[in-house]
Amino acid sequence: MTSWPRRFAVVLLSCTISAIVANLTKAQFPPAPGTGPGLPETVEAIERTRITTRILYVTAHPDDESSAVLTYLARGLHADVALLSLTHGEGGQNDLGPEQAPQLGLIRTQELLAATRGYGVRLYFTRAKDFGFSKTPEETEKVWGEQVLEDMVRVIRTFRPHVVLNGWGGVHAGHGHHQAAGLLTPKAVQLAADPSFQLHGLPPWGVRKPVVVLDVDRSEKPQGYLLPLDETSPLYGKTWREIGLDAFANHRSQGIAGFLNSSFLRRPIALKREDGGELNPAILAQPLGPLDEDYEEGNMGVDPLMRAVDSALVEARDAALRLDWKAAAGSLAEAGKKLNEVPKPSGSGNNPEPLLSLARSIERKREKAENALTLAAGLRLEAVADRSEIVPGETFTVRVEYRHREGVSGDFKKPALKLPPEWSVAKEELESPNAIRFTVKTEQKPPRINDGPAVAILPEPPPLMTASEEAVIDGYAFTVVSPVTSLRATSTRVDRISPQVVPPYTLAVEPKQDLENLSRLRKPFDVLLRVHSYATEAGQVHAGLVVPKGWKTSAPVTLKFTGTGDRFARVTVTPPPKLGAGRYKITAYVERSADRARNLRAERFTLSLEPLVTLPTQLWSEPAQCVVHAFAVQVPQNLRVGYITAEGEPIPDALRRLGIQVDMLDAKELVFGDLSRFRTIVVGVRAYELRSELSGANQRLLDYVANGGTLVVQYNRDFIWDKLEPAPYPALISPPLPPAKDGAAPTPRPLPRITDENSPVKFLKPNDPLLNTPNKITQDDFKGWVQERGLYFWTQFDPKYTAVLAMHDPSEPDLDGGLVYAHYGKGTYIYTGLAFFRQLPDGVPGAFRLFVNLLSATRAK
Repeated sequence: MTSWPRRFAVVLLSCTISAIVANLTKAQFPPAPGTGPGLPETVEAIERTRITTRILYVTAHPDDESSAVLTYLARGLHADVALLSLTHGEGGQNDLGPEQAPQLGLIRTQELLAATRGYGVRLYFTRAKDFGFSKTPEETEKVWGEQVLEDMVRVIRTFRPHVVLNGWGGVHAGHGHHQAAGLLTPKAVQLAADPSFQLHGLPPWGVRKPVVVLDVDRSEKPQGYLLPLDETSPLYGKTWREIGLDAFANHRSQGIAGFLNSSFLRRPIALKREDGGELNPAILAQPLGPLDEDYEEGNMGVDPLMRAVDSALVEARDAALRLDWKAAAGSLAEAGKKLNEVPKPSGSGNNPEPLLSLARSIERKREKAENALTLAAGLRLEAVADRSEIVPGETFTVRVEYRHREGVSGDFKKPALKLPPEWSVAKEELESPNAIRFTVKTEQKPPRINDGPAVAILPEPPPLMTASEEAVIDGYAFTVVSPVTSLRATSTRVDRISPQVVPPYTLAVEPKQDLENLSRLRKPFDVLLRVHSYATEAGQVHAGLVVPKGWKTSAPVTLKFTGTGDRFARVTVTPPPKLGAGRYKITAYVERSADRARNLRAERFTLSLEPLVTLPTQLWSEPAQCVVHAFAVQVPQNLRVGYITAEGEPIPDALRRLGIQVDMLDAKELVFGDLSRFRTIVVGVRAYELRSELSGANQRLLDYVANGGTLVVQYNRDFIWDKLEPAPYPALISPPLPPAKDGAAPTPRPLPRITDENSPVKFLKPNDPLLNTPNKITQDDFKGWVQERGLYFWTQFDPKYTAVLAMHDPSEPDLDGGLVYAHYGKGTYIYTGLAFFRQLPDGVPGAFRLFVNLLSATRAK
């Protein structure tokens, strides 16, 4: 069976070889200012060629970065800046949809990538896992392991920064990920300079000229060199902070838009040396000087050749500002020819390090000069494939259109395609004087995808194919490279995405999860399959299921395709009468018979490839499976629940799998509907923050409780809860401030949460109905929880409430505000910070049993 990649990211990646065509319209994200082919971008590209400083900014998660600092350094000082986010942010929350864990990490990666385009910086990651909130750096480093340091060193040796900004330097409180990032950054810088720490193909960096590490001080009274973040850009007409915040708004899954006016984002920010020395701001933007600023020491005067290069760049900038593109292109070509005068290493492989360092330095300058020349000459190379999903063995076409500014003369060669080694160009057709259509032939075997450590640090894999064009302007030869993309259009939008190799057939399984309640008799159930053909040719397949030993399934279903499209199958599964508790996997498959006439071998496909709900241009790959969770749980008959959701959370579907009728309450139903028809109403996570009508309808919910209903309120964040105080009796999430010391302002205590999913749980009221009816809750019910116990517990609440459970993280006191209830009128009001939104989708049996008890509370009373 062919091995297919586990993740498909249908995106466009700009490559970094030779000159890069500024074509950065990305799937589902509008082009950011400063990423197009216009005058500001051209002038900026020229100015960047005049600056040699490289700066790496290190932080822990997407949205941790200071957008203002990055924008000022990259667009204001024209330094070469990169952002390193240690995690992809998969442990956070999703304001936009149901995706969690790795799927959320993919969304947050795309959001950060879109933001960094606006900042004007590169982006790197490590393979560190975002496992949710951590209270200590020790726990974080234990979970992350040594791999995170290796990846940090890999980024440093790849990017080779002169300055490293430690985004969490000096921070010794709060999120353990933040603290760990601050502690690991100087270690990684030191390790990157250690010759004994070997990474294949990456020599040490920072040995000859130590890297300067600066802390980013974002406190209320920052110390150090204050950055002029509120100066106005002469090119874009906005301040650096405003430009940065425009890009920062891409962090949509984190609800950033609601915080863009936060005073925190408007604070002054300072940089200070970690070693305590005085910071010379000039190191942030060193101009062209010696031939190799990375190697030369002592006399750092301006080399005559570099002086000539800079003079040509100044002439190019001035010409661009006059819109004299011919002169601008000519001056940039002159700068390139000057750079070519520097001797290059021989191909023997026995070159001394000074010569290799010089070659790297000149190549970086050449790349920046060629990027500026590409923009000045208006060179546009647009390569568009006729499809976004490519099936091995089929042919497809790529249309390449190439243009340049009128008045800019030169020798422009015919474009060429760079393809995977197994593919070839079968035909070339000239469609117009400036457009060629290539017919590409693929092989049955999928091309090998490089997914090693060097790719893992990138936000996206390299493009599958690129188009290139050789050009000669005023005697200077260079190559323009552009990724091959495809266009996906609907009635309301057009997305430019990167083609990907896909299997000829994939499956979507419904349900992806099911529950077998061992308290009831076994019954057959249906698994519905949607089989999608990416193959353009007709074919016949059989769709079926592989079930665990002792289970039975109906016969495979024959499906016929005339080309691309969907077909559907219903397959019945019968569990064994005597089924033990556990987790069972049912795997769906599509089987294709061998066809010698078409050179097709027999093959079975078991991959699900579906667009993410929140980001449909991203295809998420996973095994086509239905996971059945088998456990015993008592569910009251005819239990009807109303649900107020704000995040597209998966709990309602999980409850439906227990046979509970769940009705979603929109604004109309919540405000005007008959709530008495529900035995229980559940308020979803963060609903008071994200459902604007909920605060106004809160009295209706309290009246519903008073009249005999049960209201289960899941966690909400402290700033909205403590402001609204929607509970029937006083209750707060924020802990009380500790006494001030020596006249200083009191330091807020950390918000109440239990990050250890295995934290011991105490039963404060063992005989309470919530722990006994209809399910007897025991310590076993708190085994197998994932990521955390809970968050945003109550810390202060009226004596009318009853706390049922207590738990604590290691070396901390008990928290008893995770499950609290009160009788109010004839009904029951329950608040819970327990992370049911993580446990129920993961099929944790004890979480199901406890949640059913909460839904049954009024009858239990």
